Amino acid sequence: MYWRSALAPKMAPKPRFIPKGIVATAEQIAIQCSQHRITLIEANAGAAKTTTLALRIAEGLARGLVPEQILALVFTPEAREVLHQRLIQLGVAPIVVRKLPLHTVEEFARQVLSFWEESLPPSLDSLHELKPMALEALEHLSQKQDQLPYGEELEFRTHHVALSQFFESQLRLKASLNVFVSEDETASEKALQAGVTLSDLLWTQHYEILRQSPYEGVLFRGPQDGTYDLACTLLEQRELLDLLPEYRLIVVDELHDANEASFQIMRLLAQRPQAYVVAAGDKDQVIYKHLAADATYLSARFAAYFEGIVSMPLSATYRHGPYLAYATAQFKQKKVESLLPLATQIHVRPYSDATPQQAVVPVQQAILQWQRQGGSLKQCAVLLRDVHQSIHIENTFLQQGVPYQLHGMTSYLQRDEILFLRGWLALALEDLAAIQGEDMRVRVIRAMALFSELPFNEQELEAAATEIAETPALLRFFYEGQLVRRASAQDQWRFKETLQYLKQVDPHSSATEVLQTVLRLLDVENVAKRIYVFDHAAQVMQKSIQAFLDMATVLDLPVASFYQWCAQQDQKLNNSSESVVLSCVAQAKGKEFEHVLMPYLAMGEFPSMQHDTEMERNLFYVGITRAQKRLSLFVPQNEHQVSEYVRELRLDTLADITQQRLQQLQQMQPTRAPQTQAGATERVNLHVPFAEKDQAKGLGARWDPVQRVWFVPPGLNPAAFKQWWVRS
Repeated sequence: MYWRSALAPKMAPKPRFIPKGIVATAEQIAIQCSQHRITLIEANAGAAKTTTLALRIAEGLARGLVPEQILALVFTPEAREVLHQRLIQLGVAPIVVRKLPLHTVEEFARQVLSFWEESLPPSLDSLHELKPMALEALEHLSQKQDQLPYGEELEFRTHHVALSQFFESQLRLKASLNVFVSEDETASEKALQAGVTLSDLLWTQHYEILRQSPYEGVLFRGPQDGTYDLACTLLEQRELLDLLPEYRLIVVDELHDANEASFQIMRLLAQRPQAYVVAAGDKDQVIYKHLAADATYLSARFAAYFEGIVSMPLSATYRHGPYLAYATAQFKQKKVESLLPLATQIHVRPYSDATPQQAVVPVQQAILQWQRQGGSLKQCAVLLRDVHQSIHIENTFLQQGVPYQLHGMTSYLQRDEILFLRGWLALALEDLAAIQGEDMRVRVIRAMALFSELPFNEQELEAAATEIAETPALLRFFYEGQLVRRASAQDQWRFKETLQYLKQVDPHSSATEVLQTVLRLLDVENVAKRIYVFDHAAQVMQKSIQAFLDMATVLDLPVASFYQWCAQQDQKLNNSSESVVLSCVAQAKGKEFEHVLMPYLAMGEFPSMQHDTEMERNLFYVGITRAQKRLSLFVPQNEHQVSEYVRELRLDTLADITQQRLQQLQQMQPTRAPQTQAGATERVNLHVPFAEKDQAKGLGARWDPVQRVWFVPPGLNPAAFKQWWVRS
């Protein structure tokens, strides 16, 4: 048997796998050698979770498991690649690593399902590919709406924002296994419980009925559908578990990203005889609650099914030095140590909010200082709470020639709400051609259609947008033949009043005043509330528009010049590799940068008052723990407006303890023991020809089936094996 029986004496075994390049800590060795059925690792950010799990896998191999008996599950392709690299870096032979089943949960689910299905359903990953099926499901639902037992008439929209919101709701419903209603609840109760609208719940149900035909089977799979399908299949047909390989060791990384569907798959695999589970996560990195991630999957959900669960810590970080480690410990009220003798810097820089432009000045100065001190721009990341905060940062970077690349977000000039305003200016100035690129002009037409709230047929809209993009002079005909003709009497009045105003505006009029009037005439604030189901999305959009107005005020250009300026900025976007990263905190999770800059740390901005308090704290934690060498925090000059999160770091109390810890770490730096003395402290790998293996074995050499080499174990004198030393 792989591990000792639960009845055997519980003596901590010594590790059989000795890694290359690192000296494992006591915490890591305890996890590497754990004999418990379920071992849950409570890890801090940067605490080498993946490395420790790689040690656990290597230990299993060293104790006799074949690669096919070990299953490693992660939640992203990037995490899978990192685990693959860690195994090789630690010394597991590449040929062995290639045999290990290392999968994302979604990949594993689809692979398992492929064994049982007669044909492989097509995989549709983009909104564009899934849209026809979503619209077909909506058509089926609308035909049955009169038969639905609900007091109010349900309203369904088909513009791309509504579709995006539908697919986000659908992901949440599937992740939480809440798609269909049980006998003791109503659809309204189910929707409220899942945090989605009743419309999206019913739409998802019809979409699933369409996707999984009772006669033809699964017709296609979208994002995360494999996880949902496998979880449902195994829960309904437990006997299918017997058809899966006998995994003796199941390793799970980033467990804080788990949801109910992925948990049920892990739980059913773990309930099989002789299966051991080691899973690592950080409860303070749960930031995807809107997609059903929850901290309970790190402990309580396992405890509901298994006895004798053991939690083990990984409290030491290897990403940054003690200063940031202790600040994080203060903020999260938990133990965090650093084993890195690095004097990570934390700078708190005030900004003036007298004008939006002034708030960005210290950010730019901090980047220039970093560059002058030899820092790389691509190792410099500006992390934001929300996308609207990028506007003045982008403009400053464009004006000052600071190259930047956007991760997980779109440049503000190309977001729907801004393209909508630019479209109206193009209509008034009769100059859509100034917006370069047919793709961009297509997006302008789509944005105008979105905010008009008219039920455009997708084929008609696509044809109209393509034609206008090719011939920009046709924009006026789109306005007269589509927007005005299709609109209600009230909307016709709004559209005509707006265009009439724009036609009378002097091209030298203030761009800010013109835009403010257009927003008022078109009632954009209320339109946004109707378009965006989720309040926060509508509020972010309104903040984005306000920041755009602020930018117009800063530039102080007449409307015609401002319109041309926007078109010129489209051409300046720089996405070269040697450039500053601009991203929201949520999109930076799992990454690390030498220098992290977090602007706008003001009450109401970060934390945002519209979100769950715990999630806001977790987002801030994720943001600050991306930093390795330097963390720059930007706060308002007015102390009363400074984010409470910055104060909770209690930086002014950490100087002495940080200095003491740095001195300890520097003194602890290992000195390499001579390998030729008796009782060497490190093992020595050997190059032993097959014909001489018995001779080497007789002298005490051992064979490592994981690294696939002979070696001298610690404690023996390597000099006796000199003829087989590996020459560098």
